[in-house]
Amino acid sequence: MMKKSVTVSLLLAMFLLLSSSVYATSDSRVKQADTLKQLGLFTGTGQGYQLEAAFTRAQGTAMLLRLAGEEADASKAKLKPAFKDVKSSYWAASSIAFAVKKGYVKGVSSTAFAPERMMTGKEFLTLVNRLLGYPDAVPANAAELSQMNGLLQADAVARLTAARPFLRGDMVEIAYAALLAKPAGSKSTLLQKLVEEKGTITVAAADASGLYTPSAKSKDTADVYIPEPGTDPMDAIEEAIRQKLDGNE
Repeated sequence: MMKKSVTVSLLLAMFLLLSSSVYATSDSRVKQADTLKQLGLFTGTGQGYQLEAAFTRAQGTAMLLRLAGEEADASKAKLKPAFKDVKSSYWAASSIAFAVKKGYVKGVSSTAFAPERMMTGKEFLTLVNRLLGYPDAVPANAAELSQMNGLLQADAVARLTAARPFLRGDMVEIAYAALLAKPAGSKSTLLQKLVEEKGTITVAAADASGLYTPSAKSKDTADVYIPEPGTDPMDAIEEAIRQKLDGNE
């Protein structure tokens, strides 16, 4: 009787531990989704974020363009998809056509894109790694590459690549991490680039997210004195000298 009681207690403890872990993960993903929404990168659906819903190839393509700061470019391009299963009226038609033309994604055949097919964790990590400047990324090496370049920790990579199906919440976790990652050869994070180079995210929104600090390059630019048109050049020189002296005090 004692052994049975101990076994039940252990099982209950394990259940509570796993449950608390699931709830913690769920809460963190909602917060991450809120941040992505605040930055204009994730809008959810008419039924909310639907973080427990499966993630599709069309959604992955659209999210990739947002992270690349090219969603507006895709909309302006007004390209028509060359796939029989992607009608011009389809919500992601312009994104798919643009991403295919840019070489970011491919169809499953010359005539089909399979927009509603479920995307796997390795496939989405492949797209994100390519965005971060690793063109050789493929599903077979996406997990290893994501650890090597610091995009995700080993435990997160293992969990996200093993997810069946890969969920919208899983995508949110990866997209959030991507914003804080530095593209290959860059000293700036992806978020800094979207704010300071692409201009697709406002400084105000980035500041409010709590994830953004201006890059060194941005700070240097902000400190440069630019005289107003029509002013005396000597005034500009004197102002520059004053700024230099003030900075050395």
